[in-house]
Amino acid sequence: MKKINDSTDKKSAQADNQAATHNHARPLNEQMTLLDFPEQFPIKIFGADKPDFITAVESIIATHVAESDLLSWKKNTSRQGNYLAVTVTIMAQSQQQLDNIYLDLTACKAVKMAL
Repeated sequence: MKKINDSTDKKSAQADNQAATHNHARPLNEQMTLLDFPEQFPIKIFGADKPDFITAVESIIATHVAESDLLSWKKNTSRQGNYLAVTVTIMAQSQQQLDNIYLDLTACKAVKMAL
């Protein structure tokens, strides 16, 4: 670790630490995103191949996405038929919308994983 010798270096180091702390403490909706909204965005969801899984996923997506922004639904069953992978492609309107979808999907007990 570099030793700080004079007060100018110390002030500069303190300012850098404050700036770094400030950037990490920003609310999620203020953070930069690499996406350019509206953006076509696939959401992959995994769960047991049971009716409650599909019902839960459909309900969560309907809560956050306008019907006109639902672009496609794809379902793939695992080899042994125990699991289902659902890919929902939407026209995402904001990072906040995507965050809310993922929060609800990951909080759902029927959902094993969401990517």
